[in-house]
Amino acid sequence: MQFVRKIANSNVLAGLIDIPEELKNKEVEIIILPYDNSTQTYIGNKKNVRGALSKYRNEALKVKENEAWADATVEKHENS
Repeated sequence: MQFVRKIANSNVLAGLIDIPEELKNKEVEIIILPYDNSTQTYIGNKKNVRGALSKYRNEALKVKENEAWADATVEKHENS
């Protein structure tokens, strides 16, 4: 993959992109990489993973899970 790398004063970029205040009037490194369209389609097609682990669900433990935090807190602080 070809790219371009250059060190320049950030003032040359002022009309092209927004420069943060802490970088204005300073030497910055400019790197130009080719844009890969395949990464954009991956980001655009987000998958919903809700329920992906449902096959591992144990209904018998669900009742214990609902009270687990309260039980752990009482156990940890009962002698305080």
